[in-house]
Amino acid sequence: MQGTKGKSVRGIIWSAIDRIAAQAIQFMISVLLARLLLPEDFAAVAIVLVFINILQTINESGFGVALVQNQQRDETDFSTVYYFNIALGFVLYGLLFFTAPLISRFFEQDLTLLLRLLGINLIASSFVVVHRAILLIKIDFKTQAKATTLGVLVSGIAGLTAAWSGYGVYSLAVQSVLNTVISSCLLWYFTRWTPKASFSAGRFKKIVDFAWKLVMARLINDIFQNLYTVVIGKFFPLKQVGYYNRAVSFQYLSTNLITQIIQRVSMPVLCEQQHDDVKMRQTHLNFMMVAALPVFPLLFGLFVLAEPLVVFLLTAKWLPVAYMLQILCPVGLLFVINTFNLNIFNATGRTDLALKVELYKKVIMVLLIVVSLGIGFEALLYSQIVVAVIELLVNTWYTRKLIGLSLTEQLRYLWPVVLSSAIMALLVWFAVQFNVSPPVQLVTGGMVGIISYLGMLYLTNTGPIRRYIQEVVKRIKK
Repeated sequence: MQGTKGKSVRGIIWSAIDRIAAQAIQFMISVLLARLLLPEDFAAVAIVLVFINILQTINESGFGVALVQNQQRDETDFSTVYYFNIALGFVLYGLLFFTAPLISRFFEQDLTLLLRLLGINLIASSFVVVHRAILLIKIDFKTQAKATTLGVLVSGIAGLTAAWSGYGVYSLAVQSVLNTVISSCLLWYFTRWTPKASFSAGRFKKIVDFAWKLVMARLINDIFQNLYTVVIGKFFPLKQVGYYNRAVSFQYLSTNLITQIIQRVSMPVLCEQQHDDVKMRQTHLNFMMVAALPVFPLLFGLFVLAEPLVVFLLTAKWLPVAYMLQILCPVGLLFVINTFNLNIFNATGRTDLALKVELYKKVIMVLLIVVSLGIGFEALLYSQIVVAVIELLVNTWYTRKLIGLSLTEQLRYLWPVVLSSAIMALLVWFAVQFNVSPPVQLVTGGMVGIISYLGMLYLTNTGPIRRYIQEVVKRIKK
């Protein structure tokens, strides 16, 4: 048990370094690019990435997870998946290459060259699906951290140089492709794994039997996650997609990034415990609490400080991002709980249920989008909150069915963090009312938020905060 705990802690630390270092650099670069480029440039890339990401899901999501979940895997399994993923990567790029003009006509925008350029990511990433799975099995995020951070840094410099030289939207494409190519090459080099000259049809069939349901579930989820970008790009002015894309990027940095850092570590740990419901329940709650402790206060604080943050970082031309970000904050809160509940499907091998659940949820989502379009743009944004609530109810119902853990028990476990974050947000709002300058509001709000949140955690004795604070006080006294 101690060995598993130790691996989990080290995994979380290096997973955090991997994701936070890369995303922090990426975020800073995107802020600089936003000052150099127009909302329409980000909108065009956002629309193109919808199709790239959907095709990436087909090639990456199911087969790597199948290797992680299979406790009897060997070199033949790895090599079989490796060759299949490369072939699939080229097929998917060919599909995108020939459909690019049709996509351009649908959106009434010149996106053909952009689609074909960004589509190179499909080929480059297909060479390291197995390498990522191997590192995930070992809970080795240190290696991934080196590859990812170097890729983001080098590609970011190249993208900024291209933007400064006047290449506009194509500077974003250069950055994206270079990032994937460089990080893939580094992963290959650092992992030191090479495929064997073997391909087993029997192993392939077994892997596909597990993976296709997971691929379909994630594919459906990704299609509908990106559906809002597609709908906005089709029925509203292009710059609205740019604003929405920036709002999503802020939410991603504060919610998805931290949650996925911990989720990546929780997945192999839960797989090891897949035959012990009691351990799985406690592990699930512990990992979810670790994610909620930083994410919930970030989202509450972001809701209050959205406007000064956007003006300070992106300038006033991006101001519409602020109110969109405030609408997305509640979605982020529910995303944390939903993500860890979806983990239970994969860890227990019930990918058939994962597929069925996604179908149910997405039918409801489409109906809500159709209704929202008849009302207006803001209604479309607010419908995401309704969708997240429905996902919460469905996902947690199946979690109770699979491992005996109900939504009520999960909310009771997280309640001290929610309460502490809400009180913190109220104090931050009160503190910034006396300031008009965005930088001053951010500094004041940040200081008040950190102090009040830690104070509330201490009073409610949530997590290890009280013990840590007491240890710090003892050392100061000494």
